[in-house]
Amino acid sequence: MIPGQVNRKIVAVNAAMGAKNIGSQQGTTRIIYDALLLGSSTQAQTLRFFENVNNRKFPYTNLSENKLQIGESIALQRFSFQILTIQTSTNAVINILPIDNIAAGQNALYRSDMNIQIAQDTVVKKLPLHSMYAPFNKNAKFYGQILVNPGTPSLEANLGMPNDVFYFDNPIIIPPQIEFVCELQIPKYISAAAQEDVSTYLMVTLEGLGSLYAPKSTY
Repeated sequence: MIPGQVNRKIVAVNAAMGAKNIGSQQGTTRIIYDALLLGSSTQAQTLRFFENVNNRKFPYTNLSENKLQIGESIALQRFSFQILTIQTSTNAVINILPIDNIAAGQNALYRSDMNIQIAQDTVVKKLPLHSMYAPFNKNAKFYGQILVNPGTPSLEANLGMPNDVFYFDNPIIIPPQIEFVCELQIPKYISAAAQEDVSTYLMVTLEGLGSLYAPKSTY
């Protein structure tokens, strides 16, 4: 959808749910994210992002609860996933990278399925994460590589640079004051050998046109 259509959908969906003043709030680009600890598992597991988000804080999330505040809404237009590494003892951020990391085994996460639920209604169902991966992503602009050791090409010598941002064909509207969850079913996952004093998190980022509460005026 073009921006004007997305804006009209935000207003219409909210009005149908009783939030009739969203059109008079401040328009903005809204990006929300949440990160959960990622560990090896010999069984498939399900991660539920934004659930119990009140138990986390920056830099793991930018929400204080798994619902938007009064006057806030967002049209889910794009999503991506990241690997966040943290120094466990100090809680300092070490790095944030895409999941296209063969050496660490993290690229196996592309074979995950994602659901999004709003008020326990499923609005995105079993979306395969490999559709985000640049070679299979119709909206990807590039898939490049950096050759670490020129002249000696090997799997370990190439660092992928994928354009891993997925665009929804139909933007989903999250109204204010309604709980939502992003659920990811991941396969059996064996990560590279754990590093001392390093914790690995999987982060989801949801982006789109949104609104912020504007009690006085808009800009």
